Amino acid sequence: RCGGRTGRMDFLDAETRKYPKMAERYQRLADLYQGKLWHQLTEELSEMVSLPECSQGRNLIDLYENFITKFEAKLNQLRFVQIASVIARQFFPSRPVVAREVKDAIEFMESITEKRGRLGEEAFLVAQMAVAELLVQVGGEDEMKHARALMDEAQPLLQLLEGSGAETVANSSYHRVACEYFKVAGPADEYYKSCIQFLAYTPQDTLDPAVQKRLAVDVSLAALVGETVFNYGEVLSQPIVKVLDNTDFAWLHEILQVFSAGDIDRFSSICAANKDAINAEPVLKQNFEMLRQKIALLCLMQAIFVRPPEDRLLSLKEVAHATKLEMDQVEWLLMKAMSKGLIRGKIDQVEQTVHISWLKPRVLDADQLSTLKDKLGVWKDNVDKTLLFIESETPELFQ
Repeated sequence: RCGGRTGRMDFLDAETRKYPKMAERYQRLADLYQGKLWHQLTEELSEMVSLPECSQGRNLIDLYENFITKFEAKLNQLRFVQIASVIARQFFPSRPVVAREVKDAIEFMESITEKRGRLGEEAFLVAQMAVAELLVQVGGEDEMKHARALMDEAQPLLQLLEGSGAETVANSSYHRVACEYFKVAGPADEYYKSCIQFLAYTPQDTLDPAVQKRLAVDVSLAALVGETVFNYGEVLSQPIVKVLDNTDFAWLHEILQVFSAGDIDRFSSICAANKDAINAEPVLKQNFEMLRQKIALLCLMQAIFVRPPEDRLLSLKEVAHATKLEMDQVEWLLMKAMSKGLIRGKIDQVEQTVHISWLKPRVLDADQLSTLKDKLGVWKDNVDKTLLFIESETPELFQ
C-alpha cells in the first residue's frame, strides 16, 4: 500500500502507465485530490467505477486500497458505500459465480460496515444490504439465513429513517435485496411484493436495460403464479412492464392485461398462440392449472363488478356461463373466492343463487374505470330522481 500524499500520487502515476486508456481519469482523480475537492472527487469516483471499460482486473480494488482509504472519511458516506459496493464486484470476476470469490467481496463489505459510527444509519443500512445481496449470491443455507437476519435487522432502521428524507436509497437497497432473496427462497407472493416496493423507490431509468427486462419478466411471472395476487391493475400500472412490448415476452404483458380484465376467452386464445413460449417458462408450465383457476376467479370478480350494486344476486347458471365452468364446479369457485377474501356473500343452494355483498377493491384499468364512471352516472341520476321525488312530496320542507 502507498503511504502519504506522495505515495498516493505515485500510485496514480503507476496506474496511468499501466492503463493508458484510463490515463485522463487517473489524472483527474489526482487533480481533484490535490485540490481537496471532495464533492467533485466523489462524483468522479462514482462515474469511474460505474463504467465497464474502467474495470480492469483488480484495478478498482487497488484504487480503494491505495487511494480511497486515505480520505474516505471526507466523502459523502452514502456515496462512499455505493462506490465500495461496486468495487466489491471485482472480487468475483468468474462466471458462473464462484462462492469463494464472493466471500472475499463479503469480507470487504463487512469491513465497511464496521465503520458504522462514521457512516451514519442510512449508509450503514445500505452497506448491510450490500452484504446481504452478496450472501444471497452465494446461496448456501447458512448464507441465506444470514441474509434473512440482516434483512430483519434492517426493518427498525428503515422505520427510524422514515420521513427523514433519507429513506429512498435505503428502501431501494432493502427491497432490491428482498427481491433477490425471495426469488431464490420464495414464495412468489413475497417476491412480487418486494418488486413493487423496489420499483416504488427506484427510478426506472437508473436501471440497466437488461435489468429492466429481467425485472419486468420476473415480476410478471410472480404476479401470475402468486397465490394471493389478484390485483393486476397494480402491476400493469408499473411502467416497467411496458418494456416487454415488442420483445419475445410481449405475450406476458398481454396475459397480465387479460387477467386484469378477467377475460377467460382471450386467455385461452393467447395461451394457444404462445404455447411454446409458455411451456418454456417452467414456473408457468408447472402452475398452469392454478392459472386456469385464477382466471376463473378473476372472471367471476369482473362479472360481479360490471353489475349495478343493487343487482348482485346471480344465479349459479350465470356464474357458470361467465366463467366457462360446469355447474358442479361453480359452488367450489364461489367458496374459493370467499376463502381468499375476494368476495363476501351467501350461497342459496335451494334457489341456486348467490348474493354478493362485497367485492374486493382493485386498481382498475381504463375499461374498468369507464364502467365505474357509468355506474357513478347512474347513481347520480338516481340521487337526482330521489331528490325531485322528495321535493314534490314534501314541498313544505323546502319553503
